[in-house]
Amino acid sequence: MKNLSKLSLALMFLVFFSCSPKNKAVQSGDAATSETSNKTEAVQTANSTNPNSTDVNLNEQASTDEELIKKYIADNGLKAERDPSGLYYVIEEPGSAEKPSAQDQIKAHYHGMLLDGTVFDSSVDRGQPFDFPLGRVIPGWQTGIPKFGRGGKGKLIIPSGMAYGPRAAGSIPANSVLVFDVEVIDFFNQEAKDEEVIKKYITDNKLKAERDPSGLYYVVETPGTAEKPGLENQVTVHYHGTLTDGTVFDSSVDRGKPATFPLNGVVPGWQVGIPKFGKGGKGKLIIPSGMAYGSRPAGKIPPNSCLIFDVEVIDFQ
Repeated sequence: MKNLSKLSLALMFLVFFSCSPKNKAVQSGDAATSETSNKTEAVQTANSTNPNSTDVNLNEQASTDEELIKKYIADNGLKAERDPSGLYYVIEEPGSAEKPSAQDQIKAHYHGMLLDGTVFDSSVDRGQPFDFPLGRVIPGWQTGIPKFGRGGKGKLIIPSGMAYGPRAAGSIPANSVLVFDVEVIDFFNQEAKDEEVIKKYITDNKLKAERDPSGLYYVVETPGTAEKPGLENQVTVHYHGTLTDGTVFDSSVDRGKPATFPLNGVVPGWQVGIPKFGKGGKGKLIIPSGMAYGSRPAGKIPPNSCLIFDVEVIDFQ
């Protein structure tokens, strides 16, 4: 692989949550692409030069959605409950007493439909559960998924304002109420899991690491100059990147050529970690997955991977 593609893989900033188009129906704008057919863009309200007019339009749509949802519930003989947000839900199986929170990583199956029964997306049909951080999906899922514990099953009936609002999203028309049959397979706190993995790595390798408030751990072997790079700087660095099991996924050292890049254009773990060193500084960055590539795979890097970088800051300007 050419150096540029290697650098792009290991360093260039990726949004924390950008799933494949196969899981496009429940994602929020943090994972959006510019393609109009992609359903990952955020719930948006119509722009208007008159804010009061926008409020009226939104209120009217919310009322319309409420009527449509109530009719759907009646027509299908459902025993649904209403959340104060306007979301309706049916609990078929509650699952465990413990419920997921906004900070958790979720594994779920879902089958998404419009009110007329049109299927627009389904992990069930694909036979592959959907893994995602709960804080990065549409508001209807952020509110609805915590109604269920592990093993919980049921239905979410989501008003348009908690889905994609007045914009079309692929095969989902504008102002659509969405219906999801969901099953929560598992969930866990990724940050806590990363912390546990990193602490074990530090212990196993007998490292004297410091913890940044961000969750990044680092080892300063040689501090380098007193002056440190900032986000506005162009940085030249040698690096050797591994997973916690020692698997090498990228290395400028192995290629024999350092990498030069704008510090504000790389993963957050580098944005926080590289400024720990001055020119000539050397050490190790131990990066939690949320400050790297999060729940998405990146080449040889599996989803939710903590990354280890041996780094040497050669220069910055």
